[in-house]
Amino acid sequence: QLRAGLTLFSEGDSGSDVFQLVKGTISFHRFISGDCRVVLGFSVAGELFSFSLNGKHLCSAEAVSDCLYRRLSRAEIESMRTNGNGLPGDMANHLRCEPWNLQFETLSRLHLTADESVARFICEIGSRTNQRLMNGARVHLDMSRADIASCLGLTVETVVRSLKRLTASGAIVALSPHDFGIRDLETLLFLTSKFRN
Repeated sequence: QLRAGLTLFSEGDSGSDVFQLVKGTISFHRFISGDCRVVLGFSVAGELFSFSLNGKHLCSAEAVSDCLYRRLSRAEIESMRTNGNGLPGDMANHLRCEPWNLQFETLSRLHLTADESVARFICEIGSRTNQRLMNGARVHLDMSRADIASCLGLTVETVVRSLKRLTASGAIVALSPHDFGIRDLETLLFLTSKFRN
């Protein structure tokens, strides 16, 4: 278990274990220019992560909400693979490529407007937490507006304004501060088409 606000590992810590998140949300961040904390991304329930290279963690992992997780050593994973019970190929590939995927995600946001970036974030989290993203689906965002803004390279005020515009357009409906319902998936996907193309 890991309570909200606690750190699972810190940037530069020794370690190469793989973590499987069973419940909750984990944020990944680094500090630049001394004390500037930049959120790189998030992991949600059901996902695997490690973010280690040559036995060192590349970033810090912090619980956004109360979490349950499973820890697997690289030796255990190799044993599973040797015995024919290894991770599905796409998951194993994800672990190998996660530092580069994170870099790609960060760079891709530079070419989006604020509304496109926020719409894409909602679709991304929604598709990772719902079996099928569709009209009527509920998207729960554990993270604060400040963490979303840091992750997207925006200000908190800009994120709030974008959410209001997406709500006013009828694309989403605010159900609570952390819950949104998708009303018009086509509009959201249209806003994210710039990234997908």
